[in-house]
Amino acid sequence: MGLSDKDSIDYRIRQAFTTWKKIDETDVRILEGMSLLGPRNLALIGKHLEIPTTTVRYRVQRMIENSILFLHLNPYHTYMGLKKAVVFVEATPGLEDVLLECMKLHNYWLFLCRAYGPYEGCAGIWTVPKGREEKFVEYLNTLKETGVAKSFELYWTTCHEGVNVQSRWFSVEENVWTFNWDEWMKEVETIEGELPWTLKEPDDWPIRVDREDLLIIKELEIDGRKTLTDISKKLEIPLETVKYHFREHVSKRNIIEGYQVEIYRFPSLISEYIFFKFEFDTYEQLVKFALSLHDKPFPFHLGKVLGENTLTTHLYLPKWEFRKFIGSLSKLIKQGLLKNYRYIIQDMFQTWRETIPYQHFINGKWNYDESLYTENLQRVLDKWGIG
Repeated sequence: MGLSDKDSIDYRIRQAFTTWKKIDETDVRILEGMSLLGPRNLALIGKHLEIPTTTVRYRVQRMIENSILFLHLNPYHTYMGLKKAVVFVEATPGLEDVLLECMKLHNYWLFLCRAYGPYEGCAGIWTVPKGREEKFVEYLNTLKETGVAKSFELYWTTCHEGVNVQSRWFSVEENVWTFNWDEWMKEVETIEGELPWTLKEPDDWPIRVDREDLLIIKELEIDGRKTLTDISKKLEIPLETVKYHFREHVSKRNIIEGYQVEIYRFPSLISEYIFFKFEFDTYEQLVKFALSLHDKPFPFHLGKVLGENTLTTHLYLPKWEFRKFIGSLSKLIKQGLLKNYRYIIQDMFQTWRETIPYQHFINGKWNYDESLYTENLQRVLDKWGIG
């Protein structure tokens, strides 16, 4: 049975381009304003940009309905007692589905996807309670020992800084973002400054939250524009209590990194989602590279690997720009500005997200039951006849 016109790849690509072209200079100014001022007060953004609030609200809603804009809060997990890890796991051929099920068992993950490139496997971002790092590594080693995984790479990182939307590299004439790789490479060499506080290695991972804080943060991770009244009704917590926790804890204790204005600038069918690891010879080179990405249209977030001159990033690039980006990285290595890089490609059709694992926060502490993970893992292995 043949595909209908609306199911065909050509039709979906045309539709993707149609959605893409709807972003214009005014949209970009609004996105930039939300990145600067946050997405919760559209009237303030309209005043700042001298655009009617009704116009701001209409354009934001249109981008959301077109599924190219997502607005959410980025927690600063460091001050919640959670240590962030980026994990790449290579599946044993034939056991790819088993690996995915096993990775989902360890429920401190925030982001998980099937991945391909150098190998077929999984990639993800975990937040592991401080003091349980070795237990998490033991879990990954168990996947190797049982034969489910061939190998894994784990990088403990700082919290991840969301990259805000800026109008640089946006062509007003064509209503699209453009790419000037030569300009970017020059900037990697010359830019000056310091890393933002979210990318600086912390001295400790204290717990500065309570359960009410986590519940509020969880709701704002889902929708960064949700009102406190809406949150109060959803959680069945008195509004005054929600206001107090948001004002005195969430806002004043540095337990949020900021609000992410996540915009998909390019049609997903002709783009790639990629996890990169960039290695540098010196800290100064790392800083320059990180700063050069802060106003570019292709990174979602950055994280610094603890104790190393290494960055992890999540990028979104049109396929035809991906090869040019790799070429630029090669030139940076020849110039001595970059030591090495590694990447894996995210499967956009098999991707999952979770909010902060508030369910496991009990009596002011994170409950991490390694014996439960071991038992659940054994059940999965038994189901698949492994072991």
